[in-house]
Amino acid sequence: MEKLRPFGRNIDDVLLPTFGAYAQLLIAREKDIRSTRHETHNYGFDPRHKLDVYYPDRAPVEPFRAKPVLVFFYGGGFVSGDRVHETFAHGVVFGNLGHYFASQFGFTVVVPDYRLISHGAKYPSGGEDAKLAIDWIVSILTQQEGYESIDLFLLGNSAGGIHSATYLLAPEFKDAREKVMAEERKSSGVLLRGVTLLGVPFHWGSEDNAILREYLGDGKLFENSPAGILETAKKNGSVPALPGVKLNLLVSELDPDLITDTSEEFKKAWPGSDISLEVLEGHNHISPQLGLSTGIEHEEAWGVQVADFCRSGATK
Repeated sequence: MEKLRPFGRNIDDVLLPTFGAYAQLLIAREKDIRSTRHETHNYGFDPRHKLDVYYPDRAPVEPFRAKPVLVFFYGGGFVSGDRVHETFAHGVVFGNLGHYFASQFGFTVVVPDYRLISHGAKYPSGGEDAKLAIDWIVSILTQQEGYESIDLFLLGNSAGGIHSATYLLAPEFKDAREKVMAEERKSSGVLLRGVTLLGVPFHWGSEDNAILREYLGDGKLFENSPAGILETAKKNGSVPALPGVKLNLLVSELDPDLITDTSEEFKKAWPGSDISLEVLEGHNHISPQLGLSTGIEHEEAWGVQVADFCRSGATK
C-alpha cells in the first residue's frame, strides 16, 4: 500500500502500476486462494451471463441465522472487466475476493459477469443484469441444502456499483426489489439486507465522453446516474422504499476527487438514516479488491469493515 501514493489519483494513471504492485503478493497466496471450492453457472439469456459461486468450508460468524451471500459486481468503466482476470496474477482475481470472504467469515460469494458496451450494454442493462443474478440466487441457489434462507448483500465497485445502485433505485426494478425486501424475516427465502458501494461516481459533473454517452444515453448522463435517479424520485415523491436495507458508501483515500465529492453529496441527499460513508486509508481506486487474500492486515482491513457491515444487517 505504501507504493500507491506516488501513482497519483487519476484512474488511468494508477491502473497498471497498481496491478503490478499486487501481482506477486497474490501469486504468493495462489494455493490458498484456489483452495476455496467454486462453481460456474449461467444466470441469464446472454452468453455473458455467467457467475462464479465461492463456497465457505466453515459456518458463518455470528449473528447469522440465515446463510450470508455476498454478490460482488466489479468495475471497469462499462467497457472492461471479467469475473476472472486470466492474464493477471495467474488468474486468481477475483477468486481472491471470493476466497477471502468465504474463508474468513463463512460468506458464500457470487461474482457475476455482466454485459459491457461491447456486448450491447445500454442503461439500464447493468441493473437488469444485477436483477437477473439476484433472480438466480432466489430460484436456484435456494434449492441447495442449507440455502433455504439467505441474507443477501451486494458489493458494487465503480461501474459495478452504478449497476447495483440502478437496481436499488430505478423504478424499472421496483417489483423485483420488493420480492427480496422486508423489515424482518418471517419465513425462508432471500432478503436483501445491505448494499456496499465502493469507489462509485454517483454522477460525472461536467465530464462528458463517448463511453458515458454510449451507456447512459446522449443528454442523459446525469438523469441516468445514481444521483440523477434519486433526484428524480425525490421530485416525483417516489423514493424507493428499502425496508431492512442499509447502505454503506466506501471511498478510497486516493480516489479521484469526483468520487469522494459525489459520494458525500449522495449521502447528504439520501432521505433515510441507514447510510454510512467511510474512507479507506491508503487505498486508491484499484487497490481494495487486489489487497484481499494477501494476508496483510492493513490491505484487508476494508474487508473486515464490509463483513462487520453485513453482520449488522443479519436477520434475527
